[in-house]
Amino acid sequence: MREKEFKVWMRRQRDTYSPTTISKTVGYVRYIEQKLGMDLDSVSIEEISDRLYNLREEGMTVETLNNWIKYLNRYVVFLGRNVKLKYFKWTENEDTYFYVPSDEEKDAILAVRWTYLETNARNRSLIHLLFATGLRVGEAIALNWNDIDISDPAMPLLFVRHGKGEKKRHVPLPPEVLKELINYKESYRLKTDVNAVFTTPSGRISHAFARKICKEAGVRAGVPQFHCHAARHWRAIAWLKEDVNLETIRRLLGHKHLKTTQRYLRRLQMEWSLDEIKKKDQRFGSWKPLGPEYLKKLRGEV
Repeated sequence: MREKEFKVWMRRQRDTYSPTTISKTVGYVRYIEQKLGMDLDSVSIEEISDRLYNLREEGMTVETLNNWIKYLNRYVVFLGRNVKLKYFKWTENEDTYFYVPSDEEKDAILAVRWTYLETNARNRSLIHLLFATGLRVGEAIALNWNDIDISDPAMPLLFVRHGKGEKKRHVPLPPEVLKELINYKESYRLKTDVNAVFTTPSGRISHAFARKICKEAGVRAGVPQFHCHAARHWRAIAWLKEDVNLETIRRLLGHKHLKTTQRYLRRLQMEWSLDEIKKKDQRFGSWKPLGPEYLKKLRGEV
């Protein structure tokens, strides 16, 4: 990957790419290239496409692959290729099959602690913020302290300046989470960036480092499938369970179209359907979990 040249090229497209988008794109393309195991400068579009289709067959979601393609196509344009990668099409109800942490898993993740006080305060503040607000990880790490609006103490707000597509919005910030952020700021925050909420010894926290924090929290909590965006999924589903209006959720999540938000409603409806079967269908016995001996046999551990 010609990282420096790509970064310079994107900076020249000032009307298209903001500094935040440039940084995020370069990081993602570097990450995707590593995951694909390919040198993007020396392979054809067809080879990249074939590799993506293989990943799809291996179980990678359409959502993840299409997100990769969005960033890859920016690099493809930089390389001067005439053909872009094609996005995968959603099949019926496919967008309901994404990981959403259960309330028990969420509680276990939020209970994780780190050894060093500074690390513990920052990591816990970040993860609590993601679960409480549904912010994208890029939006969270771009926050500055002056983005917190406490003009109404009973309803603190976050001003998201760098939403998807550089769209701006306000998001409610629960007072208890604000309290945790304040304690982190006053006692443990590294002042390597005077504005940034979340910092490291090198300055503002990066996307990759934030993802690493979330992954580590999931592993420590016994929820290895957890990732940053899963906190956003949990927040959306929890709002729906609390009867928050779908249009309100759309605005808080920063979705451009209501259709995007409706995937959470379809997911919740799927859960309700399964719960209904569990409660009403007893023709083949109750839906009690199998004992550990059966699960071991199923996994081939016996």
